[in-house]
Amino acid sequence: MVTRSRVALVTAADSEVGAAVAARFAQEGYRVAGCFAPLRYGEEAAAGTAPASSVALPLTGDVRDEAEAATMVDEVIARFGRIDALVNYGAARRVLGTILEIADEEFDEEMAADLKSVIALCRAAIPRMADGGGGAIVNISSIAAHGVKGRALRSASKAALGALTRAMALDHAHQKIRVNALLVGPTLTSDLLRRPEQIERLKAEAPLGELHTPDDVAAAIFFLASDDARLITGVLLPVDAGRSLPTF
Repeated sequence: MVTRSRVALVTAADSEVGAAVAARFAQEGYRVAGCFAPLRYGEEAAAGTAPASSVALPLTGDVRDEAEAATMVDEVIARFGRIDALVNYGAARRVLGTILEIADEEFDEEMAADLKSVIALCRAAIPRMADGGGGAIVNISSIAAHGVKGRALRSASKAALGALTRAMALDHAHQKIRVNALLVGPTLTSDLLRRPEQIERLKAEAPLGELHTPDDVAAAIFFLASDDARLITGVLLPVDAGRSLPTF
């Protein structure tokens, strides 16, 4: 597969998952533009996780803001002339509780991170992708989209992101733009590595008895963006060691 001239735009490139995604695309020959504007909480910035060479064009800005998102896309086009792959990763602080316990500001924050950021960036990127003959968008979601007890807000926002992904896949197929999402389970980041007892519990809950790493997530994302997945669109792909499978 020849990817040397292709361009990927990766958000939250300074998170552990985002850094792994940027590194994977760079290893595969893509020129990578990385947005260093983390929207997640509880995860350390991944300074040094991805080699500096992984990101050819570092960007700063708030992808939840339509004007800033458009400016970042313009910078990518000015530098590289095209966008072939867009990876949206906008995880917000994980709010626990039922709908009776969620504050209005928490609702707004979650929806801005999970939905507004994706919409703002896609609005700017899709016309440029179409001008270049098409492309692939991968949204990083969560298995919480299936509904998780005590995480009503996260469940709702991730389910909405899945529905948005499928709608966009239908809306933009005629432009040769594929849109898929990853439903990610607990990821073995440095934050989780500090809690070995929780790791063992999470492994025991997964049918495959393992936890995926940021590199595992990056591999799945690259597959969905690659020509190997050229006829795959509107898919919500679980990467969770079987955690979301029914056990009855």
